[in-house]
Amino acid sequence: MHIGILSCNNPRAENTPTPIQGSDRANGAERIAQAAQEAGHKVSQWYTPRFCFGYEDGRATVWYDGERFTGADVIVYRPGFVQEPTLHTYVPELLQKMGQRVLNGTPKVLEIKNKMIQHMRLADAGIPMPRFALAKDPEAAKCAVEALGFPIIVKVSFGTHGKGVFYAGNWETFQPILDYLDVRDGNPVILEEFIAAAKNKDIRAFVVGGRIVAAMERQARSKDIRANASIGGTGTAIQLSREDEALALRTAKLFDLDIAGVDLIRSERGTLVLEVNANPGFQELEACTGIDVARAIVEDCVRAGGRLV
Repeated sequence: MHIGILSCNNPRAENTPTPIQGSDRANGAERIAQAAQEAGHKVSQWYTPRFCFGYEDGRATVWYDGERFTGADVIVYRPGFVQEPTLHTYVPELLQKMGQRVLNGTPKVLEIKNKMIQHMRLADAGIPMPRFALAKDPEAAKCAVEALGFPIIVKVSFGTHGKGVFYAGNWETFQPILDYLDVRDGNPVILEEFIAAAKNKDIRAFVVGGRIVAAMERQARSKDIRANASIGGTGTAIQLSREDEALALRTAKLFDLDIAGVDLIRSERGTLVLEVNANPGFQELEACTGIDVARAIVEDCVRAGGRLV
């Protein structure tokens, strides 16, 4: 089988610094390629900036690096970007229109990558979540903060690896954060209750092809509330309850994801969904569980090759 891996950024030059732990260039795409080659598959790695699409008489022509693009049996899309999603997702959309099977090529990536819209979709679907509010104007946000109470988490709409997540324990720490974000980009922010009962831990459930392949509990590093492995959080293998598995699968299905990292958090009112990731890293997950996540993704590619586009 010919498996393609589609990344959103050009490959790293040989003389540039090593990517941060957990980034797709340090882990995801390369691990999937390695697992596919070990399984005897042909592998191609493609990068969205190198595609060119032409239209004539309603028909699309696709070029890659100046040559006609012939595609693969299945493509795994790794949407590793933090900018406005419409600037990136046109590539998998057009590839699917030409008949390609693209895992994680769902149009709902537009909703997933914008965390504000993601929160709205989760809430609309009745997914249990921390209480949250959306606000743009710093003054208008104060009523939401008064309703949620301190301490509070402030999140930007576009962020990854825990970047753009802030903790505010009172008005004195909250106001400078919101003022800075208002000046920096002027975008709305997510105001979210802080779940003290979690003790700075969360759970990453990794979904592939409609099943949980691995899960870990992540502990934030000292003097931090963010448990992301890419910034120093450490993982421990855990077994999810049936209820937690069902919640993670329901969340991935809501966004039509073939591959998803669903982040859960324990609270006094049960397990809640923090967010869902369409480009989940799995370096720490493989290390702490001993499960070959990349192989599970390749096996799902094989299954996908037998399904209709």
